Amino acid sequence: MSCTAESAPTGGDVLVLDEAHWLADPDRGHAWTRLLLSGSHRHIHVAAAPEAGAVLRTALAQAGHLEIARHSRQAELTHAPPMSPGTVPAGSAVLAFSRKAVLALHRELIDHGRRATVLYGAMPPGARREQIQRLVTGEVEVIVTTDVIGHGINLPLRAVAFAETGKFDGTKRRPLRLWEAAQMAGRAGRRGLADAEGRVAVYAGGVPGFAPDAGLVRAAVAVANGAPSDLSIGRAHLRPDWCELGDPAPAEIPHALTGWRKAARRAVGARPWLRPAPIDPLLAMWQAARAAVRARATVDASWPGDGATVWRLMTLPVDAGGAFPAIASAVLTDGSLRGMLRPESAVARMSLDEAERHAAMMRDLGAAGRSFGVVGGVHPEEASAGEEAASRRVVELVARRRPLTDASLCASCGRPCAPWFQRCDDCHRATLDWYDDGPPAW
Repeated sequence: MSCTAESAPTGGDVLVLDEAHWLADPDRGHAWTRLLLSGSHRHIHVAAAPEAGAVLRTALAQAGHLEIARHSRQAELTHAPPMSPGTVPAGSAVLAFSRKAVLALHRELIDHGRRATVLYGAMPPGARREQIQRLVTGEVEVIVTTDVIGHGINLPLRAVAFAETGKFDGTKRRPLRLWEAAQMAGRAGRRGLADAEGRVAVYAGGVPGFAPDAGLVRAAVAVANGAPSDLSIGRAHLRPDWCELGDPAPAEIPHALTGWRKAARRAVGARPWLRPAPIDPLLAMWQAARAAVRARATVDASWPGDGATVWRLMTLPVDAGGAFPAIASAVLTDGSLRGMLRPESAVARMSLDEAERHAAMMRDLGAAGRSFGVVGGVHPEEASAGEEAASRRVVELVARRRPLTDASLCASCGRPCAPWFQRCDDCHRATLDWYDDGPPAW
């Protein structure tokens, strides 16, 4: 069975655990840590970044036999001169770190006569697979993508060009860490390609606002080729299982989580390589479920359903926003979710934003269906069909000859501007000068 770490069985004959350095991630690391600590597999094959070696050796200290193999790249990367829309080789990826930036660069490549497509985090999985296939088969020459390319997506890339070397990480905009840039640069060059030696460069296009750091890109190439990186993995994160909380009632779950965290902090003295995972994301899910049923239940007295059901909701692989409040209400109060479904004819008329949102809602509904079965009167197969229809609509829009967005064009004069602004510098200054003459008459 091939699955995510969160879905993997805790017992069996053989476990192959990939990307095990993720055990240091505060949000998802608990899944990898649980499999290493609590799993009862006869054989475990763990693949991870070498920086995780010390933590992994400690976690597997009780293994009857431990064998360590070190691997290196089979094709060395080359730092190349800057690449432009006309010179980026066929079979390449151009990297940027926002949807607007990706679509703006896609437009530029199309305007230069290149066959290009896009790949980004908000794109439904089905649409992602379609874009990957288009590049693999040669239907398109260049794929413009975000750092989604660095997580589990393997493409036969001859070159990677960085249009940006900074990203917004959910809190602030910051430069890429060296290991992050190296992971993405390392996607270039694959054994078996006609030119297996991958090339990595900065992208020098005509869309204003992009200023990639050539020094960072050069250093990332060296790290991908085996030089030391700035990745540091000292601890693994662990989150509670339901059985460790003492079977609390729904209203008592936050208190149980707080108590678990206090006990876990005391217990890590004997295992300093472990760290209790943050409980804030779990509490956010609890709050969202609480808000969803508050109108129908006196939460402080008794919730509809039991604690285990609420915990299953809290640990669904979905965000606290989006479709989750409706899902929680349907599970706990038998509400209907049939209104979330859309006929295929309506999906076929959706804009890109609408299709992406609908696919995300259907994906959340499908995740709930895999845990609870029929949710709100919607069968998991119906949710999957809705997501597939939305994915087809996204694919249709991305594959159009006409670029998807005018984000890289000034809304006033139509000249190129940075995709994260509505107007170019000249038109923006003109607007400010106009206001300086006095307040508008209206």
